[in-house]
Amino acid sequence: MLQTFRCQPISSIVSRSLHPKCSRFCSKHPRTFLQETCRRGQVPTTSAIARSFFRNFSSATNWEEPSGYDTGIRVTNSLRKDRVKVPLILSNKNVATWYACGPTVYDSAHIGHASSYVRFDIIRRILSEFFSIDVVQVMGITDIDDKIIKRSQESDISFSQLTKVYQDEFYQDMDNLNVLPATLYTNVTDHVPQIVAFIQQIINNGYAYAAPSGSVYFDVQAFGPQYGKLSTDNMDTGEAGEPNENLSEKRNARDFALWKSAKPNEPWWTSPWGNGRPGWHIECSAMASGIFGRSLDIHTGGKDLAFPHHTNEIAQCEGCFRSDQWANYFLHSGHLFLKHDVNKMSKSLQNVISIREVLQKYTANQFRLFCLVTKYNNDIEYGDETMQNAISLANQLSSFLSDSDAYVKGQLMCQPIDEAALMQRLSEVRDQFITALADDFNTHKAMEGLMDLVQLGNKQLQNTSKDTSGARSPGVIAAISTYINHVLNSLGVQFTQRNSPGSTASTRTLTSVLDASVEFRNSVRQWALDSSNSMTQNDELTSKEKKKLVMQERAPVLIACDQFRDGLADSGIQIKDRSKEHGTWEFVEKPSKTT
Repeated sequence: MLQTFRCQPISSIVSRSLHPKCSRFCSKHPRTFLQETCRRGQVPTTSAIARSFFRNFSSATNWEEPSGYDTGIRVTNSLRKDRVKVPLILSNKNVATWYACGPTVYDSAHIGHASSYVRFDIIRRILSEFFSIDVVQVMGITDIDDKIIKRSQESDISFSQLTKVYQDEFYQDMDNLNVLPATLYTNVTDHVPQIVAFIQQIINNGYAYAAPSGSVYFDVQAFGPQYGKLSTDNMDTGEAGEPNENLSEKRNARDFALWKSAKPNEPWWTSPWGNGRPGWHIECSAMASGIFGRSLDIHTGGKDLAFPHHTNEIAQCEGCFRSDQWANYFLHSGHLFLKHDVNKMSKSLQNVISIREVLQKYTANQFRLFCLVTKYNNDIEYGDETMQNAISLANQLSSFLSDSDAYVKGQLMCQPIDEAALMQRLSEVRDQFITALADDFNTHKAMEGLMDLVQLGNKQLQNTSKDTSGARSPGVIAAISTYINHVLNSLGVQFTQRNSPGSTASTRTLTSVLDASVEFRNSVRQWALDSSNSMTQNDELTSKEKKKLVMQERAPVLIACDQFRDGLADSGIQIKDRSKEHGTWEFVEKPSKTT
């Protein structure tokens, strides 16, 4: 056994298993065999230490499947370095505990943030709506850090005034994007006592130390090979700490600040180590653990957070609780890139587009469809071409739902529909859709099947006919449109519809007024287009000349009908003249005009 360990002397293994103060074999390094051996008062053999070390090194690079409720979903868990999809198993049946890294509120959120929040909102809705899982989601808000302090000083306002402005703006942005609010939002400044207690426990366990300045650092070397579960390409060259940390007082360059000592003219809180404020990484560990305790089902964030932020969160929690697995699943969203820009969207690179800017150009549904057609953990390119594709999808979906409504009500006539083919495709799409969602939330594949069904339905409905005596199939069209509308609503794509179950009294009143107005317009337009009811008496005119004269006389009426239609279009209501006898109306989405 020892011969296989030539690259690392056994003394180094033993040193990792000694208590940093008393130099006795201790339960802290590593955490399995040595813990039980020391409790029995025995001194382990060197071969036993080696076996324990390799076992713990293996656990540092491999994820342990939790016990509990199997959801039937397989996910790409970032804790598995082989990227093999694994079953999503929850600690409690039909309940998922989920911590999400929220914004640092020193500036407006951009669409890189938006794509991540929308994509995880879609996953949250999938869990709730398609797999009957109640999601308890906590989102941490960073309302104190170096960037906030710098921006508040530049703006000559207090940090709390600055963060309130941008936190409120963030909530409004999420509402505008139809992102469900978290079950609970936690602010760092509201949890400083809990953070201090969390840091103290890590110190007590031997994984952190206080520097003479009053700062406290996590001791990566003392933590051992467990560190780096979410290692990434930049881990070997990057540092685990934050910018502006005092390297001279660290034991190791990879150590990172849990508590930062106070500097002149900066906010501070009291602690056993002196005045200061929390480091960036510790806040999420402490706030998540304060709500969920020693373990967590799901942790999410952008893949740029895997190292160092999420890596350090794991070390802090496992160091505090002396556990081998804190969060069972880490899901990371892909980056958003601007077309022709190789860098991900970032405020530091000044290549950002704010959420409010994009919602002045596109609707929330269009942006959500833009996110839906790519898998959540793939990178996504934002540009005119990709957004035009999203607009096209939105138009196809909206048009199908509108035409289906008109067909079911007898306002749209078409050739006989192939009921058997449509019902067969509906059944197939239902199964394929759930299968795709259960495969690591593959919305790209799920949407492909859904759009295939929409296109098949549209093809049938667009084969219009003036013959009102042919066979009709409102049942199958209603079944398909109901399913598609249910799926879209469940995913957060919510087209405004005249008969929406959530309609308010004022909306229902508006619907009644529009129904009556459009019906009146239909009657006027039908009269104006029918020359046979003309009162003109001139036997010298041919029927063709008489019809032309009637149309000239009634042209102002038809112009007024068109002006009425165009006026409503400016307000987001579109009238469609299905025939001389029938016209329908529908709501049409428009980007926000607010700034």
